[in-house]
This record gives sequence, C-alpha cells and structure tokens, in this order.
Amino acid sequence: MSRIANAALAMLLVAFSAATLQARDEDRYELKYGKNFTFRGGRITVDNQFGDIDVHTRAGSEINIRAVIRASDADLGKQIRIVTSETANGLTVRTEYPDVKSRRQISYSVDYDVTVPTNAPLTLHNRFGNIGATKISTASTFENAQGSIELTDSSGTQTLTNAFGSVSVNNHAGDVIVRNSNGSIDADKIDGNVDVTNRFGSVSVDHVRRNATLRNANGSVEASNVDGALAIVNSFASVEVRSVARVTVTNNNGRVELSTVRGPANVTNSYGNIEARNVQGSFTVSGQNSRVEAETIRGDATINTTYATISLEDVSGNATVTTANGNIAASNIGGNFTADGRFGSIKADRIRGNADVDNANGSVTLDDVGGHVKIRTTFAPAFVTNVTGAIDIQNQNGAISVAGLRATACKPITLKTSFSAIKLALPPTANYAVNAHTTFGTITTALPITGRTVSDEAVVGVIGNGGCALELVNVNGGIGIERE
Repeated sequence: MSRIANAALAMLLVAFSAATLQARDEDRYELKYGKNFTFRGGRITVDNQFGDIDVHTRAGSEINIRAVIRASDADLGKQIRIVTSETANGLTVRTEYPDVKSRRQISYSVDYDVTVPTNAPLTLHNRFGNIGATKISTASTFENAQGSIELTDSSGTQTLTNAFGSVSVNNHAGDVIVRNSNGSIDADKIDGNVDVTNRFGSVSVDHVRRNATLRNANGSVEASNVDGALAIVNSFASVEVRSVARVTVTNNNGRVELSTVRGPANVTNSYGNIEARNVQGSFTVSGQNSRVEAETIRGDATINTTYATISLEDVSGNATVTTANGNIAASNIGGNFTADGRFGSIKADRIRGNADVDNANGSVTLDDVGGHVKIRTTFAPAFVTNVTGAIDIQNQNGAISVAGLRATACKPITLKTSFSAIKLALPPTANYAVNAHTTFGTITTALPITGRTVSDEAVVGVIGNGGCALELVNVNGGIGIERE
C-alpha cells in the first residue's frame, strides 16, 4: 500500500474515532434536580440505589433536596424519576429506575445532597454508593449495601448498617450501633456507648466515654481509651486493647494483647497467645493452646491454659497458674503462689506469701519465699532455696534439694522421695528433732546429731536444742544433711 493510501486510512480512522467520541458525549445525560419542603414533623426518608447520599443539617424547618441524575444513555436517563411524598409520618424521597436488564454497558446514578433541619430524624437507604452525614442530632438510621457510610460531628442515638463497605463514625455525642459485614468499622471520639457487630473486616474504636461492646469474626479488633466496660468477642484474628477502664475478651485462633487496664481484665482464648501489661485490677485467663505472658498486675492473677507456657512477673496479689504440657515461670509475687503443671518445669522466685506447687513429670525450682512451701511432684527434681516458712516436699523418682533456710523460729521440714537423693543444708544454729529413714541408701550428716542412731539407713536424734520437726524419708536413695 502506498504512503498516500496509508495517510488517507489514518485520517479516516481519526475522523471515525472523533465522531464516535462526539456521539458518545452527545448521548450522555445529566439533569440537576432541586426541590424544597417544609418540615412538619415525622421522619425524613431518602431511598436510593445507585449513587451517593450526602446529608447536612441547619437551623429552621426548611428541607432542601438537591440531586444530579447521570446516565450514559439519554433515553435511560430521562426515565429515571425522583419521587417525593409528604404524609403525617414525614417526607419520603425515592429514586425510581427503569428496567435495564436487557441493556448492556450502560451506567447511571443519582447523587443526592440533602439539607434537613437539626431536629429531623432520618432514614437513609442506599445501594452501590456512599452515605455521608454530618451534624445529625436526632436518632436516625443509615442503611447501605456496597459503599461506605461516614457519620461526623453528630449526636443522639445513631444506627448504621452496611455490607461490602466501610463504616466510620467520628466525634459523636451519643450512642452508636453499627452492623457491618465485609468492611471495616472505625469509631473515634464517641461520648456514649458503642455497640458493634462485624464480619470479614477490622474493628477499631478509640476515645469511647462509656461502654463498648465489639463483636467480630475474621477481622482484627483494636480498642483504646475506653472509659466504661469493654467487651470483645472475636475469632480468627487479633485483639489489641490499650488504656481502658476494664475489659473482657473472648477470642479464638488469634492473639490477644492488653496494655494499661485500669481495672480487672478477663481473657478467654484458644490457639492464640495472650500478652498483658499493666493491669491495675485482677487478671483472669482461660486459655487453650495459648501462651500467656503477663507483667505488672496490681490485683490477683488467675491463669489456666494448656499446651503452652506461662510467664508471670510483678503481681501485687495472689497468683494461681495452671497449665499442661508447658513451663511456668513466675517472679515477684506479692501474695501466695499456687501452681499446677504437667510435663513442664515450674520456676518461681521472690514470693512474699506461701508457695503451693503440684507438678508431674517436670522440675520445681523455688527461691526467696516469704511464707511456707508445699511441693508435690514426680519424675523430676525439686530445688528450694531461701525460704522463711515451713517446708513440705513430696516427690517420686526425683531429687530434693533444700538450702538457705531463713527461719528464726521453729518451721517444720518434711522431705520425702524415692529412687533419688535428698540434700538438706542447715545453718549451724539450727534446732531440729531429726527423724530420717531410707532404704537401699545411706544417711550422712555434717552437723552433730545427739541421741540414738539406729543404723546407716535410720537416724533419730537432735540437732542443736531440737524441738522443731525434721522428717526425711527416702526409698532407694541417700539422705545428706549439710552445713550451710
């Protein structure tokens, strides 16, 4: 083909494209709608399907309805109607669309801009578009499907329902109820109660002056600065709580993090780790396959989990911990320490009250206990140092070692085990009535024992002035009394 023919073809294509665009532009339809009403009571309802709804308020009784109708096809656009009706129940504004099922590649929408009196309650319905409202002060309802909802600078009790879109409420004086699915929910600066239900989207609330109830699934939950009671139910996603008055969390298959709770905190979780920092009230955990780490608890701490470790530090009250198939570590307990474990070690130090430990197939190590010590364990050693109170240790197939006794008055000691050794270190000033027995082992002592020595396997006598009971029993293992 010649250059002249190519040039002619190119010019023809350009001309055709320009003509097509001009035809499309000419076929587009846009119509501005405007109508005013006087509010005489009842409720203002706006019902739309395709397009945005924006609502504002002002003083007085005038209602302004402004809309823009747009369509890619002029014939279709001319068939779109905005229908209004006034009754004793209020004003209704509704968009009516023609049947477009047989038409393809056609776009159309109606965008509303509505101004209503401050004291007028609203009902807004929409699909495939956004809803925005500001300075609403009367209880209203917002319902959407596939678009966002935004409410700002408002008051009163507001109910927002959405699907496949986000919901945002900011700077609101009053209660807020939000129902959503497949979209995020954000609520900030709410001077009232917050009630939220969501699925497949995140939930975030901040600066709530009263109570907050948050329910979610398959999406994270974040809550901070809640002055009232906070209740969270979630699954398959994380929960983070910061700076709240008190909190109850129920979660599944997601981690839970708490920090700065001014009152009690209660957590139920499974298959997700739990972390807590700075809880001013009691701290209660019920976990399953959940590792628990907690520090700076100003009340009692009660922790129960399985197949995971427990780490606890700086508790002002009592600490009660239970786990199976996991280790327990505790430090700086202001009250009593009670632990129950299976198939894991238990270590605790700086306990101001009593220590009561029940373990199996795991070692027990206690240091710096201000009260009494009671230990029950099997198939692992028990090590105890620096105890002020009485000591009672029952073991099987595990060694026992006790040293650093700090008692100035009589504190009885009972140590029993089998198939391992018992070692006890006593200060030179100790006063005990000794009753020591073993089989298939020997008894040795670095402190003088006055009285009657039956045999190498049985010693009954007195250390110092006696008086305080010291019972040592072993089977298939030796007993050694050492000088501290």
